[in-house]
Amino acid sequence: MRAAPEPFLHAQQLARSGRLHEARAAYARSLDANPDFLPGYLALSGLAAHQGDTGAAIEILRAALGRAESNAAARAAIRRPLAGLLATLQPAGYDARLALDLHACLADGALDPQPLARVTAELLLHADETDPLWIAFLTRCINTHPAMEARLVALRDALLAAGDAGPLSAALALQAFANEHVWPAPADDMGALPEGELWHLLAQRREELHAEVQIAATIPSFAATAPGISTAVRRQYEQHPYPRWQAPPASRRADFRRILEALPGIDSAALPPAPLRLLVAGCGTGYEAIDMARMDPSLAVAAIDLSRASLAFAQRKAEALGVANIRLLQGDILALDRLGETFDVATSTGVLHHMADPDAGLASIAGVLRPGGVARLALYSRRARAPVRAAHALIAERGWQGDAEGIRAFRAHILSLPAGDPLAVLRESDDFYSLSGCRDLGFHVHERQYRFPEIAALVAGAGLRLVGFHASPEALAHFSKMHGAANPLDLKLWDAVEAEHPFLFAGMIHFWCQKPA
Repeated sequence: MRAAPEPFLHAQQLARSGRLHEARAAYARSLDANPDFLPGYLALSGLAAHQGDTGAAIEILRAALGRAESNAAARAAIRRPLAGLLATLQPAGYDARLALDLHACLADGALDPQPLARVTAELLLHADETDPLWIAFLTRCINTHPAMEARLVALRDALLAAGDAGPLSAALALQAFANEHVWPAPADDMGALPEGELWHLLAQRREELHAEVQIAATIPSFAATAPGISTAVRRQYEQHPYPRWQAPPASRRADFRRILEALPGIDSAALPPAPLRLLVAGCGTGYEAIDMARMDPSLAVAAIDLSRASLAFAQRKAEALGVANIRLLQGDILALDRLGETFDVATSTGVLHHMADPDAGLASIAGVLRPGGVARLALYSRRARAPVRAAHALIAERGWQGDAEGIRAFRAHILSLPAGDPLAVLRESDDFYSLSGCRDLGFHVHERQYRFPEIAALVAGAGLRLVGFHASPEALAHFSKMHGAANPLDLKLWDAVEAEHPFLFAGMIHFWCQKPA
């Protein structure tokens, strides 16, 4: 690896000392003197983005790509931050350069294409269907833009009426398959699949569904599902595994133990030694479990879920990606003791709040953690889920069921609302744009939501100690403005921040806990 030039090191020192404007100028001078030193472009672009100058950050990465034309590994490393920046754009018209950038990113199999869905849709709303970006968009992303959905449905119906079986029709069929046919049913049907590369890809996707049925029967089970809520939740995810993701997380390597050691409240001396044994309690379709198994191949990952259909999807994806350090098991979180195993780390993302007794669920997870072990959890925010509660009330009032007909009726109502309606915000959720996602969003059989004092009580009740808290840069800025340099692990302080900014945790509240040694 080429040694960093002295001007670059000087710019780094300026950045670390907080002298950002001087650092940016120094990075630029370093690149003038060393135009082939690619880390300089990444550093300068990152600093420009940090300062809110997204346009300049993108141009710097474009320049870097021009310098790395013959270096595939370097181009891949540059595309990752470029894709992150492109995803933040809101194009007001067609931009040919942006279209080329998006096409290149969507063609990169190492990148997760879904974060680019909305910006690509916004750009294509200003383009005709001859643009090659259409095929890449329809086959690599699930559309998450309401205006684009209306255009796609109209386009589908027009092509069906014309008997068109070309690539665009095939790409639309793949899009409909990916969103689980959440759109209104077509007036006509294509019937048997025509010939063509994309039609063969659709046939392959259908075959994968059949393969999952066979795989599901092979998943080992360690405990029966508890009656009541657990059984109802299992039934939901057997019918609609969620999420049916298309592309894996961007592959990246990291030492998981070092991630734990960097947590602000961690007792590093108490951490179990590597290699670590990781439990994913409620893995769903395996996105998070597979991501961590690929990130650190030294991890021994055991991923459990109630739903065999979800586990079968995860198994198929793990095998396709060559992930060997993961075991998938069917069973209930409440019966983890029957595994006869202990773990160094556990994760449970978006799971406990769907249990009849979340306290018992966390106690079960804590019970199989080794002393000093760490749990990463994520729970719904009560304040941020206010629109979802309103949706639940509307669904109950209208009598819509959590089947395809009911979900489509609910979506049609939400899509018809004016922009200022409180429920119109649901259109901003990616989950709104697939059948399983919309069922999870608005039709879940059981959901609990939390405020920060309740989270503190949940953690304490399981005998755990909060050691890390994940918040977006926006949330951290609000925290700093309100509380200065106060401890960001103080959940009472976060409760005050969220009271003023109730949608800060619209995704979930993510945090880390440690079991005393």
